[in-house]
Amino acid sequence: MSSSLRFQAAHAHAEINVTPLIDVLLALVVILMIAAPLTMKKLPLPLAGGQAAPSPRTATLSILSTGELFLDGHAVNRSALGKTLSVWAQQAPPPVLEIHSDRETRYEAVAAALGIAQSSGLESIRIEGTATP
Repeated sequence: MSSSLRFQAAHAHAEINVTPLIDVLLALVVILMIAAPLTMKKLPLPLAGGQAAPSPRTATLSILSTGELFLDGHAVNRSALGKTLSVWAQQAPPPVLEIHSDRETRYEAVAAALGIAQSSGLESIRIEGTATP
């Protein structure tokens, strides 16, 4: 009799019951499938045949390493730049201002031009690296 007990003890395997784990995981998958569409944000897109919004024009402000400013290829000083950008900000679709600077341009010159552009009321301003007038 003792030999049969030793035989059963030596061949006993401990196995994990995975059925409850699978049940819990399937329940989580069902919950996520139901909850995922509720968290998605709907993005309204214009349909074909509707009037397309006019795309705003792009204005370019180039800043040279010497501190000179060129607005759309024309030399401009800081006060005239502020006035021009303020007038442009009042237009129906205000233009997008792209600020280009030379590699050697000082940070202060770019920051000053950016401050003028922000105070003028323009909504869209892009800053890019190097440029030539």
